[in-house]
Amino acid sequence: MDTITSSLPQLLQGLWHTIGYSLLAIVLATIIGLIAALMKLSKFWPWKAISTVYVELFRGTPLLVQLFFIVFGLPGAFPVLNQIFGPKSYPFIGAAAGLALNEGAYITEIVRAGILGVDRGQREAAESIGMTPFQTMRYIILPQAFKRMIPPLVNQFAQTIKDTSLLAPIGILELMYQGQIIVSENFEGFAIYGTVAILYFIIIFIITRMAGYLERRLQIDKR
Repeated sequence: MDTITSSLPQLLQGLWHTIGYSLLAIVLATIIGLIAALMKLSKFWPWKAISTVYVELFRGTPLLVQLFFIVFGLPGAFPVLNQIFGPKSYPFIGAAAGLALNEGAYITEIVRAGILGVDRGQREAAESIGMTPFQTMRYIILPQAFKRMIPPLVNQFAQTIKDTSLLAPIGILELMYQGQIIVSENFEGFAIYGTVAILYFIIIFIITRMAGYLERRLQIDKR
């Protein structure tokens, strides 16, 4: 307990960075996933092809490999990235972008499935009253699809939080990396890594409880 108490401030600092990276990745991944899903459902084949390649590429390769490629590989091939963002800032930007792109590929399929799950008659009814395709998607399809997407989206958001632990090998100071630093100093792996796991669990548990509340409020199964 003494080890945990003395290390808790450092772990909480790492947790704060983990939450920040998670929120940024979730927001970006949701935007990317929505755009890619609409592209994949488009009748314009170049957009559909681009979205398909993106999803297959990021779902078919390990996240850790993607992070190493984006953070360390791209600046080597394109030094201008370090000139634009700065050699100290780019690893943080690259890590957030890599995490968002990976999670966005999974969210793409969640959004696509949610849209396809809406009854086709809803679209036809909207067209019959003169709504444009954009208005139909914005006001009719997406609101209904969102209700169906809540459970898988929450699972993916929880996965995003857990995936931030993979930022540790590329030197990003988040919860897992902070735990590794502490263990290298006091060799109390059981206590420190156990505390790290508990902190991850608390955050994910809160998210799932909030999602459950939102799901009940929307009464998905009754509408």
